[in-house]
Amino acid sequence: MSTNWPPLDTHAHIDVSIDPRELLNLRAVVFAANRSLQQSQQSLDRQHRDLLTVWGVGVHPGVKTALEGFDPATFHALMQRTAYVGEIGLDGRTKSRLPLQRDVFAAILQHLQQHPRLTSIHSQGATAEVIDELERTPIQGVILHWWLGEPALTKRAVELGAYFSINASSVRRTEVIDLIPLDRLLVETDHPDGNRSAHQPRPGNVSDVESALARKHHVTPSVLRATTWKNLATLAHVSGTRPLLPPRVGAILDSTQ
Repeated sequence: MSTNWPPLDTHAHIDVSIDPRELLNLRAVVFAANRSLQQSQQSLDRQHRDLLTVWGVGVHPGVKTALEGFDPATFHALMQRTAYVGEIGLDGRTKSRLPLQRDVFAAILQHLQQHPRLTSIHSQGATAEVIDELERTPIQGVILHWWLGEPALTKRAVELGAYFSINASSVRRTEVIDLIPLDRLLVETDHPDGNRSAHQPRPGNVSDVESALARKHHVTPSVLRATTWKNLATLAHVSGTRPLLPPRVGAILDSTQ
């Protein structure tokens, strides 16, 4: 097994016009979440140039234009081109749009039941509603991004087989982190929002959250990083998404065996 794992960032937001050389210079594998189908289309058109970046298909629940622009056929066509769906979910901060959010989320979950993907799910202000929907329509590949659910909800999520991507902000919620098994942990920056307090905040710079989680689990940061890579490899196997990953990212996952 390799001991030189690159940083793994399972949820960040990146400008789709960024120069590919800037992404390579991050020296990290980054799963780049998108907020709309239009943005998703633009990013997937460049996927062949970005060797260590996995661009996603997303419909952010907090973005009104993204929700109104959701089209099931377009979503289905785009998700055939990637292993990653993100960012989707529910956002309880805008109550007036919750009915539309639920319709879109339910439609996407129906697609994902038939075609599983590594799926980064937003749940701010709607953690119970998200778990309810996932229990109603279970899918493989769930990654609960920036999870802030109460302990009882966290236990339900674990029972559903969910994984959890932790950033420099959410790692402070020890009452939640304590309930997440080590083999369900992933790390993220949620750049530019979730890593504002981090040293050198940028996509792929997960050293702060790795160090915090390593201390909690009484392991070294390098062991913690290796564990998150193994966790991602397991999730990719369970969801059947390994063949859809960029070749270099897939090769790193294969080396965890």
